[in-house]
Amino acid sequence: MDLLSALHSFVRVAATGSFSAVSRETGVSQPTISRHIALLEAHYGTTLFARTTRSLTMTEDGRSLLPHAYEVLEILETAETVLGRRRASVSGLVRLGVTTAFGLCLTRRMGELLDRHPDLSVEVVMRDSFGDLVEEGLDLAVRVGEIAEGTLIARKLGVVHKWLVASPACLLRHNTPEHPRALTEYPGVVYTYGSSRLDWNFERDGEESVIAPSAVFRANSSEAVMYAVEAGIGVGLLPAFQVRDAVASGRLVRLFADWAIPGLPFYAVHTGPRTLPLRTRTVMDFLVEVSADLLRDGGALSPVA
Repeated sequence: MDLLSALHSFVRVAATGSFSAVSRETGVSQPTISRHIALLEAHYGTTLFARTTRSLTMTEDGRSLLPHAYEVLEILETAETVLGRRRASVSGLVRLGVTTAFGLCLTRRMGELLDRHPDLSVEVVMRDSFGDLVEEGLDLAVRVGEIAEGTLIARKLGVVHKWLVASPACLLRHNTPEHPRALTEYPGVVYTYGSSRLDWNFERDGEESVIAPSAVFRANSSEAVMYAVEAGIGVGLLPAFQVRDAVASGRLVRLFADWAIPGLPFYAVHTGPRTLPLRTRTVMDFLVEVSADLLRDGGALSPVA
């Protein structure tokens, strides 16, 4: 049993959080993977994972080893590719965490990526908030808003713009507001993403209007907020790429299109070394491609500077 095989098992256990998941992914038996981890722990004289009957948590020493393990494996993968010792194909599993709205757009395009790389597998985890990437077993994640964690390596994909929208039925009941100040009298449907402020900001010709919406419904899911807005519950502020089709079809009406609403930076992040494994780099490049297409299709994203 060699250290390189053990390092490979280590990084996959770190990514998935499970011996059994790595066994299913690689076809290596679970006892062998356990022996790999035990070999590393004996070699380095430390515990890499804290084990209970129900969970597996990486220790501080495990976190310290992880970037170095990635780097060693990446160097070997690059060398093998250069020397032609394996076919230059993208293979393996990438676990990707995405926000719900972007994840649905991405899923519609995922067939393109998998057609290009038949040996690649992608597992998408969709929700609008994420914790620690290592503990959640994610190779990559999409984040909206500024990145607070100094340990994350981020690649900016663009800026997400937001539109204020309401259903025709809602506007019929409450009339169409003529100024953002009037929104304080309207029922608000509020998207509570991360630690973002709940105020709505509008600017036009040097005039700034900051509104605290009268929230009658709040949700940490952009899909739930969109359904609530379409149901006529109130007005909502949502990512432009998510509501663009509904506005075009008349299901929703865009309000204050002549007012500027601040956007949020949009990143792909990871915890590993800057030189990612080939499979992860391939998915990262696809995220850039999809983001650029969303930008061209109606201005939902601003280009990366």
